[in-house]
Amino acid sequence: MSRQIRILHLEDDPLDAELIACRLSADGLDCHIERVDSEAGFLKALEHGSVDLVLADFSLPGCDGIEALRLAKQVKPDVPFLIVSGVIGEDAAVDSLRNGATDYILKDRISRLAPAVRRALDDAALLRDRKSLGEQLTRAQKLEIFGELAGGVAHDYNNILTIIMANSGLLMAGLDEGTKLRKHASQIEYACAQAASLTRQLLVFSRDRERDAAVLDLNGIVKNAESMLARLLSENVELAVSIADGPLLVTVDRGDIEQVLINLVVNARDAIHTRGTIRIETGSIRKGGRNLVFFNVQDNGGGMTREVKERLFEPFFTTKPEGSGTGLGLATCRRLIQSMHGQIAVESRPRRGTRFRIFLPAANGVVVSQNEVPASAEMLRGSEKILIVEDNHMLRDMIAAQLEELGYRVLQASNGIEGLDVFAEHKSDPPVLVIADVALPLLSGREMVRLLRRVSPGLKILHTSGHTDQTIAAFGFPLPLGDVLRKPFTLAELTRRIREILPLAK
Repeated sequence: MSRQIRILHLEDDPLDAELIACRLSADGLDCHIERVDSEAGFLKALEHGSVDLVLADFSLPGCDGIEALRLAKQVKPDVPFLIVSGVIGEDAAVDSLRNGATDYILKDRISRLAPAVRRALDDAALLRDRKSLGEQLTRAQKLEIFGELAGGVAHDYNNILTIIMANSGLLMAGLDEGTKLRKHASQIEYACAQAASLTRQLLVFSRDRERDAAVLDLNGIVKNAESMLARLLSENVELAVSIADGPLLVTVDRGDIEQVLINLVVNARDAIHTRGTIRIETGSIRKGGRNLVFFNVQDNGGGMTREVKERLFEPFFTTKPEGSGTGLGLATCRRLIQSMHGQIAVESRPRRGTRFRIFLPAANGVVVSQNEVPASAEMLRGSEKILIVEDNHMLRDMIAAQLEELGYRVLQASNGIEGLDVFAEHKSDPPVLVIADVALPLLSGREMVRLLRRVSPGLKILHTSGHTDQTIAAFGFPLPLGDVLRKPFTLAELTRRIREILPLAK
């Protein structure tokens, strides 16, 4: 071992204990030995001390080796236990090995002790490695199952969110600014945005989502997120944001950066138990010959111990009370930052607060627009005939009803086969656009479209999906999926895409 070996020695004879210590030292073992001579002292040292190895005499006044072995296996089952005795019969030796002793050494053959200690420590390290690998395999299997579940529920979950988002957009559009009802509608809209963000976070662990990366200004992302982050905080926590001068260009997925910000701010909030401040700072630095941009999230909360820091990014590890945390937040942050070729660092001490530092490669290029289409944006009118093929009847009926109110003529079908039949029934006046879910019953949306284009080569198509990217790709769609309208979407987003596909005649 590279560090000092911590040995607990149960021995009532100080001279024998000194002899054993000298022998180990002479054989090149750097040991710190704590000697105890009673069962009570032995148990206390086991429970409260850090022990690499136990040495125990077999016969002591008021305590025998078998009882000491039983206590050791109960309190520290993975710690090697060696019996070192002057008198131990063959039956007693066999009995001790059967009960879990690692080895036994007779005091008149003390030269065997150091090799036995080395072998015991090596075997214990091997067992720990195997156990660690087993735990890692279990975690990997858990993550794989988790990813499959996340991908499986995404479709239905996003269908429901689309219905809620579309209706909240309609409410917002029909209510005057400043009214109580519009405020309630905006809260629905905000909750939907958070729910959609949660879906993205879950899918990070399924490794089943392509990144929509673009050149963005990190300062702009933080500024746009500031009001949202402030709403996550209670009255006892202040948010202070310090933005660097000039743009800080990075090539990232905006949703990923926002997710990291949300997770770090929520963690910082939960670390503040009375009153405190969360500080967000952006800047740039040259490090290791590279130009980097960074943002920090710092709190003056309770801080972390060294043991907590060591496990901080483990999936499902949390120090929060049961029911208050999943243990996914920081693990998500690290995975997202790694996907951006960045680094995440943490500085923390108990009662001194915590600072997370996120470093990202600086980018070159033109910043894309950072303005998203709000749920309450204008819904664009039209008069064309459209076929909607969607298996969720609530979503299909709602979209059809709203498009008809906007002047469109709408046909409906619930699966790929029915979509072919409805299109054939209107061949004298066919739809000019088909809005089709990717994963339809009986016949997939892509296969249905392939057959429709045999009879109508110029047919316009808009695919929608609430599935994960890899699931969509399995239907034959190339990645990245720029042409697929992702659920959840608002009616404003839908009508904007329709008008992009069907431009108005000049």
